[in-house]
Amino acid sequence: MPSATHLPVLDGARAWETIAVLIDEQKPRAVAGAVRDLDPAARRAVAKALPGHLKQVRARREPWEPIDDYAPAFRAAGAGTLTGASAVATWLNRRELNTRWSGDHRDTGLLLDLWADRDDAWLADLARRLTLRLRGPQYIGLDLALALLAETGIEPPEHDPLVVGWVISGPPRPKDPLLPFLLPRIFEADGVGRRLRDNPSWPRTLATMADRGTVDRRLLLDGCVRRFLRGGTAADLRFFVRLHALLLPADPAVREREVRAHALDYVRLLPAAPGPVADIALDLLREVPGLPSRQVVEALDGVLFRAESGLVKSGLSWLEQTVQRRPGLADDCATALAQAFAHESYSVQRRAVRVALKLPAPADAAPIAAAVPLLPPDLGAEAAARFGGEVARPEPPAEPPPPLTAPPPADPLPALPPPITTGADLALAFGNSFLDWAGTERVMDGFVRLAHDGPDTVRAALAPVLRPNFYPRLESDDLWTDPHEWLVAAGRLLTGTAPVPANWHGRLPPPRGVSALHLLYLHRCAEIYAAVEKGSPPPFLLSVPTEPTGHLDPLALVERLERLHAAGADPGPADLQQALLRLPRDIPPDAVRRAAGLTSPEGRTAARWLAEGGLPVPEVSMRPLEHDRLEAVVSAPPTGLPLVDAVFTAAPGYVYDAHGYHQRIWPRMLPSHPDVVAAHILPQLRHGMISFGYGTPVGELLQLTPGDGPFAGAVAHFLARRLGERRHAEADRALLTMAARGDLPAAELGRQIGRLARDGEIQPARIIEALERAAEAGAYTAVWDVIAAALPVLCPGPGERPVHGLKRLIALGLRTARWSGAHGPIPELEELASRKASSDLVREARALVAHLATQPKTEGAASG
Repeated sequence: MPSATHLPVLDGARAWETIAVLIDEQKPRAVAGAVRDLDPAARRAVAKALPGHLKQVRARREPWEPIDDYAPAFRAAGAGTLTGASAVATWLNRRELNTRWSGDHRDTGLLLDLWADRDDAWLADLARRLTLRLRGPQYIGLDLALALLAETGIEPPEHDPLVVGWVISGPPRPKDPLLPFLLPRIFEADGVGRRLRDNPSWPRTLATMADRGTVDRRLLLDGCVRRFLRGGTAADLRFFVRLHALLLPADPAVREREVRAHALDYVRLLPAAPGPVADIALDLLREVPGLPSRQVVEALDGVLFRAESGLVKSGLSWLEQTVQRRPGLADDCATALAQAFAHESYSVQRRAVRVALKLPAPADAAPIAAAVPLLPPDLGAEAAARFGGEVARPEPPAEPPPPLTAPPPADPLPALPPPITTGADLALAFGNSFLDWAGTERVMDGFVRLAHDGPDTVRAALAPVLRPNFYPRLESDDLWTDPHEWLVAAGRLLTGTAPVPANWHGRLPPPRGVSALHLLYLHRCAEIYAAVEKGSPPPFLLSVPTEPTGHLDPLALVERLERLHAAGADPGPADLQQALLRLPRDIPPDAVRRAAGLTSPEGRTAARWLAEGGLPVPEVSMRPLEHDRLEAVVSAPPTGLPLVDAVFTAAPGYVYDAHGYHQRIWPRMLPSHPDVVAAHILPQLRHGMISFGYGTPVGELLQLTPGDGPFAGAVAHFLARRLGERRHAEADRALLTMAARGDLPAAELGRQIGRLARDGEIQPARIIEALERAAEAGAYTAVWDVIAAALPVLCPGPGERPVHGLKRLIALGLRTARWSGAHGPIPELEELASRKASSDLVREARALVAHLATQPKTEGAASG
């Protein structure tokens, strides 16, 4: 029999049958060999059949499942049989063959071999079409487009994604045929700077090539300056800044000529370019002696208007040096100098005043005099003595915001939904996979009762819902970690509408695979599945709550046990243990007396615990871990109930089980043990489950445990992280709520903020904004307590760089310390304030230290 790669000439139908089999076998090389041997008529037949077969293959899988494994074979078939370049380009770019997961197809060599007999014009046309279809961020088809452009030698069409794709394909190569075309475009194409901003090889390679004469240095320098003038963020321009620095000649004379050639461009960059670009422009302009006066004045006017303290101080130094060498420019520079009087930094304002006082007497002091009111009173007085102008009046101390009011009472819990009584209601609820805790309990209870009382009714109602494509992952080998999966599987088992695996026991996660609370939940669902499998679902569930809090009335529990015993049914072990966990702390005597008459094993177990006042109350404590972290520990005497003991005696730890949204149910599973629920929730919160919208909300967590209780460290750590997020409204409310309740762990929160900020795990600016919001809302005393605890951690030691925003935090500390009447030393802050420096940070530290050192006024002193 001939091989697949050397087929005899076949008619169209037989040729297509052969190609279709090879596609289904996912053999692109065999497909390429087969289509290469076809005559024109057979190729046309194959090309005509391809779209239909692609639809068939697509239909074999779920809509969200890609067919990337078939793509190379389909691409080879179309590339070898379609005639026009337009048709080939369209086929190769079919959406079904280029999903976000497919990546590069690695079939460039195979396709080029298929097109070996095509003429140059056809290949050039295809190269252009494929190039213009390139799109980011994955640039699927880039390798093929670059290979065709290189082989044909044509000038690539103007297309930014091509340039971006080319730069990410590797560093520049001297022998790359595309280099002369695409290198000049890197300065124009959007997205190049973003891709190369952290790439060290590109700037170094280009600089080396410029040194060797492989590429024109002037072309690269001009391109960098042109790119600066186009604008962009500092991150997008980082690559061009590095390249520009490497391209500047080392020879002083040559370097001066290069800078002079671009002097006007550098001047125009100063007012608005990102800081790193403006730094370069200012430094280069300062290197050049004898710049035209007009350019110098324009440059100073641009730089002294900026907000960056470092840039403005450099500009002031340049202004001072310029006027010393060229006194005639003093009047022209006065307007630019006056702009620095309005800077927000005190140290910049002070430097500007010192420079102004050293200037020769200007012919017209009006620009400087007009800016004097913008200075603080002490600096304004110095400037007014020389230039005139009105000195600003000292601002009176700000009145504190209104006191923090108590939080409004929590909204009453909604009533429990009515039970499900009809198959139609059950089907409607089954189709909703986003039920709250009460809705899920309602579905579990309704399914069990209706399956016991009228299984045929349930089958008829659920059959249209539980189609094979409803929850298809049930047929995979994955664990079932979602309660809804167990309920759907039980419904499939009852209705027979779709297959269910025989080894359902293996679908339960291992004990350490999920949290103990969630494992209890899943065991309840697994019991329902097992009961349906045996054909004997119980008449009802024992643990369905009777209160919106999740509690189960003790008398209702006894009554249900009596009814189950009378019906000859036994509750599942997980159902019984969940029922006991839902009992209130106070057991009425009537329930104890009635339970004494229960005779079933489950009834005797319940009676024993009711007589003892319910399950034991666990002790919750914290134990230290490494890196100054704490772990919650839950301990209680063994009960002999394995699922209860797992909840009550484990050290809760973080487990990633993709069920963070089920944490909302946990408080209703253990309504009498909120501290145990908090102990299980806190490890998940540490690892950011709430960041994605899942898990227990901040407010619910704070209802479970006081902020300054045994979990103070964990609550503070959690709150510090959440206050630093973009979506911070709930964390803001939590901070204000605890401040009003008086249980905010302020000292621990301050230490956590300090540590996380120093480690770079949170953005200090967002935390400071959160504290400012809280202070303005009346929680200024609590905010001061937080800041007072954070400053010892955040104050930099000698030679250390302060965290960004520390000056602003100290300023907020001064404001809240004044409002709250706080006093007392902070040694680390005093050490910072004592340094011989004039920075704004040290100035703010001195102001706060001075306030804290004053003696608080006593009642007698005030009256005296």
